Amino acid sequence: MNYNDSYINLLIQRCLDRTATAEERKVLMRVLKYTDNEQIEAKIVAAFQQTQVRLEPSDSVWTAIEKQVAQEVPVKPIHKSSAVLQFVKYAAAVLLFLMIPLYFFRDALPPAITELKLVREVNDIFKDKTPDASSEEFAEEIELLLSQDRRVNLLGSDSAVLANAEKSIRISHSDNQISYTLQDSTTWLMPSATVYHTIKVPYGKRFSVRLIDGTTVLLNSGTELRYPINTQQQDMDLYLTGEAYFDVAKLQNRKFNVHVLGNRLKREHIVQVLGTQFNIRAFRSDKQNVTTLYEGAIQVSGLASTPVRLEPSKQITVDQHYAIATADLQMSSAWRNNVFYFRNIPVDEVCLELERWYGIKVIYNKSKENKKVLAQISRNKSLIEVLDMLAQTNDIKYDFRGKEVILTD
Repeated sequence: MNYNDSYINLLIQRCLDRTATAEERKVLMRVLKYTDNEQIEAKIVAAFQQTQVRLEPSDSVWTAIEKQVAQEVPVKPIHKSSAVLQFVKYAAAVLLFLMIPLYFFRDALPPAITELKLVREVNDIFKDKTPDASSEEFAEEIELLLSQDRRVNLLGSDSAVLANAEKSIRISHSDNQISYTLQDSTTWLMPSATVYHTIKVPYGKRFSVRLIDGTTVLLNSGTELRYPINTQQQDMDLYLTGEAYFDVAKLQNRKFNVHVLGNRLKREHIVQVLGTQFNIRAFRSDKQNVTTLYEGAIQVSGLASTPVRLEPSKQITVDQHYAIATADLQMSSAWRNNVFYFRNIPVDEVCLELERWYGIKVIYNKSKENKKVLAQISRNKSLIEVLDMLAQTNDIKYDFRGKEVILTD
């Protein structure tokens, strides 16, 4: 594959001033990826480092790529035939994608990302784009608040102290779950005062808690749950903000209550169960809270003069009022199946879902009415792949501006 210098110069200039055709862009990508000519490589890199060029999303992308290459590659001379040289080319190719508005490369981006297997590297780049480092939702750790205001990062080495952290209670910790059991299985707990723990799961993470009574709770990203650890057969009161799936242990003559907080748009209420499986979606930023029942029976108090009962495959939606309807079980369980499931969902709600999973800020600049999205996409895909699919199938443009992803009609 031989191209003269003048043609390479022309391709670079057309890409920079955004007049290149799709074929010309592909040619430049092939040149960058496969050439053994160090002068051509240097020319392309230098062109995209010019100070007069408006880099997108920002100059920090180049720094992030350089750091990533430095981590993967020891500092030593690079021979043309080495696998290291190929990695550098691939990283440079991704850099080229990132520095030109992404929608210009929509026809080539997904194959490149898949082929280069740089999902992790791309995600590392976007770690720098968290809008507020002090926000709990955008934190890097899964935090567990113990009694006496002690704190443990469940992703850190200090989680080893959990086993004997609470009297009479054994806490077991694996990568994605903590479990509570009695230190002595032959005795029953008779607590004089209820001891609570609180777990905070940031954006981009999920976690599971197995309570002392055998109930399992799967927590979605951006979720906080406060729960008792020393009540075994007594009534249990839990407090949820975010989204969680409950598989409640069946115990006779006790109440299991999930308190769902309210605000000026949504009424506070309590989901009461005996033993059942259900999902509660109650993020602060959502306009409505939704409880979906899979099996068993629940009742919701605080909404009417008497508790409102719910049957399996039904859901109750709560704002200032409430409504009961047949549930879309595929939609309510999609997050547990590691899928984005958008069925005529407004784009601004799609933005919130992407924020919670990828830990970035997404803004929707709508022109008129809020566009509805219809899509089903694996959560294993990188942010860029998801954005590219949404753009192709739902006529949505996207761009990166500083620390934000901007979606437009």
